[in-house]
Amino acid sequence: MQSISTKIRWIVLILSINLITIIMVDIWLNTSQKLDAKVINTAGKQRMLSQRTVLELHRLLVDEDGAFERLQSTREEFDRNFKQLSTTNSDYQGFKNDKIDTTMKDVHTHWKKMGRLIDHYLQGDHNLYDLKTIYENGDQTLTLMDKAVNQYEESMMEKRILAHRIQIVLALISFGVILYMARTTLEIQRNFEKFLEHSKSISGNESINNNGNELDIACSHIEYFLNNVEEALQSATDAVKKSEIATTSLMSTTPEAEELLEQSEDVMIQVSEELHQTSMRLKKLKNNLQKANEIRNA
Repeated sequence: MQSISTKIRWIVLILSINLITIIMVDIWLNTSQKLDAKVINTAGKQRMLSQRTVLELHRLLVDEDGAFERLQSTREEFDRNFKQLSTTNSDYQGFKNDKIDTTMKDVHTHWKKMGRLIDHYLQGDHNLYDLKTIYENGDQTLTLMDKAVNQYEESMMEKRILAHRIQIVLALISFGVILYMARTTLEIQRNFEKFLEHSKSISGNESINNNGNELDIACSHIEYFLNNVEEALQSATDAVKKSEIATTSLMSTTPEAEELLEQSEDVMIQVSEELHQTSMRLKKLKNNLQKANEIRNA
């Protein structure tokens, strides 16, 4: 059977672990949500850049001013974003999985093919088939990036659902511990009431210190009982001393009386020793109660 103090230690330990775990999950979830927006924004921008590349190429074909610079800038931005999404030491790697890796490899394949065709086309080989292939690769890149964005969202949602499930489980455990704590508190209250009733029955005085909590009242009754016992021990000790004096004066009367008094003296010595041991135990009990009161008052 576990003691009440052991139960309280387990309650505090479990609640502390649950609280720390919930806080850590919240911190992880908040940090994850901050990166979620960056990942979705970057992946979504890739969809736009793939189409903007085709658009700027078309503007270049109609000799629009600045189209070449915008085309090159768009391609460079797409490459930078793709590298950030794919680099092993990137913060975004925590959101990737096998499906996303496969999709991003397909994106990279179509984008590289599209880049080679654009370079070849810009070098002067204005092949209509290459131009058609560039447009097709642009559409395929857009479709694949759209697929990658959806996979990123699914991956993030799975992590968020997992975090919420962990929090729900910990909350249920905490609720169960709180119910157990309430039961333990009621048990402590019942034990206090029993302790109070026993202390009242020991002291035999119902009118002692009816103010304060149960522990204050019980301690008052026990202290009253100990004071009465100390007075009784003192009276018994005085009686033993008087009996020793009377025994000494009677020992010189007759041999029979002397023998009986010697036996009586042995009995009195034994009684005196037992009274002394009882007195020491009661003093120790009183000291413990005084220390308990000092700790409680502090």
